[in-house]
Amino acid sequence: MSQKDLTQGPVPTALARLTAPMVMGVSSTILVQTLEMGFIGQLSTRHVAALTFTFPLTMILTSIALGISIGTSSVIARSVGSGNREDVGKLATHSLMLVAAGMALLTAVAWLALDPLFTAMGANSALLELIHTYLDIYLPGTVLFTVTMILSSVMRANGSANIPGVVMTVGAGVNLAIDPVLIFGWFGAPRMELAGAATAMTLTRVGTTAVMFYYVLRGDMMQTRHIYAGFLASTRRILHIGVPAMATQLINPVSSAIITRLLAQHGEVVVAGFGVATRIEAMAAMLLFALSGSIGPFVGQNWGARRRRRVNSGIRVSYQFCIAWGLLMAAPLYLFGAHISGWIEPSAQVIQVAALYLTIVPWSYGLWGVLMMASASFNALGKPLPSTVLSFTRMFIIYVPLALALNNFYGYQGIFIATLVSNSLLGVAGFVWLRSRLRLMAETL
Repeated sequence: MSQKDLTQGPVPTALARLTAPMVMGVSSTILVQTLEMGFIGQLSTRHVAALTFTFPLTMILTSIALGISIGTSSVIARSVGSGNREDVGKLATHSLMLVAAGMALLTAVAWLALDPLFTAMGANSALLELIHTYLDIYLPGTVLFTVTMILSSVMRANGSANIPGVVMTVGAGVNLAIDPVLIFGWFGAPRMELAGAATAMTLTRVGTTAVMFYYVLRGDMMQTRHIYAGFLASTRRILHIGVPAMATQLINPVSSAIITRLLAQHGEVVVAGFGVATRIEAMAAMLLFALSGSIGPFVGQNWGARRRRRVNSGIRVSYQFCIAWGLLMAAPLYLFGAHISGWIEPSAQVIQVAALYLTIVPWSYGLWGVLMMASASFNALGKPLPSTVLSFTRMFIIYVPLALALNNFYGYQGIFIATLVSNSLLGVAGFVWLRSRLRLMAETL
């Protein structure tokens, strides 16, 4: 079985080796999503608003798969670190079976619930029609996307991050090439608009899933015989981490749906501006996302190998990077947010909303990153409950109530201020809690 040891060598080097391919893959994917928003912005502001309305639902489905992915990565990484490699392939196979079956069922339920769901979120009949043209094609492709996510998680837990990064990058490039052809009807293709964006994404996912399966099988990272043996036992181990991780991940899109409903009260322009700003935000935070996907396998392997000091060192390095990167991103977004937003959506009103968001929220990116690292580390240690508590507190104890209150006084600007406050407070809380928990766990080693 192809595995890489993360318990040896300089800590920054090990983290960089894991994160660099992830940066390449994550950044290319986010870049394509941002450029796709730019293509759609050329259609109309209403098209941008419709796509923005879909974010909470697509995030919910992705969050469920991500929970299983986190559980898979945690149990596999700790097994690799402890030298218990017998069941690594079995866990990988069973996690794939679990996510494929679960997501097929969930996407079917989601499709049946589209109209009442988006009506409740504030979408009118014209937006509903556009939402359907996108999600009717996008939803079936979600199963492929989530399977690819699990395959990538399996490889990273084994210490191999290069291939997932390359596959994600190539897939993003193919997606970008197909996108405008199908959206605008270039080269004789039909003009499909939002349906074209969904079709390009689905076609790309077919290819990336096939390639990832090939490399996982070639690396002997899956059990290919007697695949049902021990399935229930593996499922319990994966979901012990995965269910709390799902709950943690689901909190964000659920609260996002509430916030989208609040923003919808201010009109389509505000919803569109929020969508543009969050796409730019994803670009600015891409290194934080990549590092949060790397710190988990690093912490898992080293904790399994009883390398406590190395775990502490890795977490400290990740914190330092988050703070530095957050400050590095906040300044240019403050100064040039309006200009960057104009690349995606030409409407002056939409640009004004997006620029306001980018003036306020990015100052919390550093502590938001600290929260990401703390949550990923808790999951890797086999202690997922703190991550869930932190995420729940951030969204439903602080963010949503504060957004509701400030919206009454300051309008949608108050919602953006609530984002800044919640990110910052829970970043500090995550830092303090993880440090305390590591000290307590070290006493039992």
